[in-house]
Amino acid sequence: MPRGHRVARTHSGFHAMRDNATLSELLQNDLFVDLLLTIVILLAAFTVVRLSHRLSSRYFGSPERVYHATKSVRRLIVLLAAVAITLVWSPGFGELLTLLTVIGAGMAIALREVLLSIAGWARITFMSSYKEGDRIEINGVAGDVIDVRVLRTSLMEIRGWVDADQSTGRIVHIPNSWIFLHPLYNYTRSFKFIWNEIPITVTFRSDWRAAREIMMKYAEESAAIVEQQARKEIQRISREFLIHYSILTPFVYVRIVEDGVQLTLRYLCEARKRRGSAHALNLMMLDDFRVHPDIELAHRTLAMRPPEARQFDDLPPKSPMLD
Repeated sequence: MPRGHRVARTHSGFHAMRDNATLSELLQNDLFVDLLLTIVILLAAFTVVRLSHRLSSRYFGSPERVYHATKSVRRLIVLLAAVAITLVWSPGFGELLTLLTVIGAGMAIALREVLLSIAGWARITFMSSYKEGDRIEINGVAGDVIDVRVLRTSLMEIRGWVDADQSTGRIVHIPNSWIFLHPLYNYTRSFKFIWNEIPITVTFRSDWRAAREIMMKYAEESAAIVEQQARKEIQRISREFLIHYSILTPFVYVRIVEDGVQLTLRYLCEARKRRGSAHALNLMMLDDFRVHPDIELAHRTLAMRPPEARQFDDLPPKSPMLD
């Protein structure tokens, strides 16, 4: 064998022996082994989560079932990975308690908001403060819950620049710690109905009794089914909350205001149908008001009348040009 080949082979063998020695030294280093195991655990957790998402999408047809299955698997894997990493970096039980004590003290000071959000997630999950699909309001933010995670809750926003509790199309994220800091309003938890009011003002000389009867007629027609469902729900939740609703039928309150007689229709409707129900009732009432000769809607005007004219006189006849 030529001398050059023997020298090259000798150098190659020397580098291989040195690499093997270096790898052997690293494997004997506890810090390197713990770091390597941590990386392996994280990669395995990521792989299982991704695989569970693909399998759920393949075998579950409903998007809702896919979402809940993936979320449950992700929570379980994160918990198992956290426990495994903690055990890797703490070889003994005494060292584990010491490590947890030190970590807990540091986190309590530096990560107060994060820990408060985790505690809020535990309360939301185990005490059922709200869940996906509920309509809530907290700290001035209102919307439908679309996702609850360990640190935050995602809402499909309502209100904003849109009236009557309809969606704006924006997704807003709120920290779970808010549940300890601000009052929580749940529109649909246990009882999915709310009271809505429609105020209408007629002039003093209008037949406000006829206007009130018209409002009551349409409200009673639309509230028949809703009232029956609401009574069943009240009977069910009265076992959990001290709720006493003796009157669920709609009612029209009368009040004298500056511009005339204000008639306020108060009726029960589903939380997500507030605007739709008000729209339907307004259409029907306006049609009847239009053809009634003695009903006039009040608005801010400057009226000039002779001194002998009385405020509660009959309305003048309608001009044919207005029909």
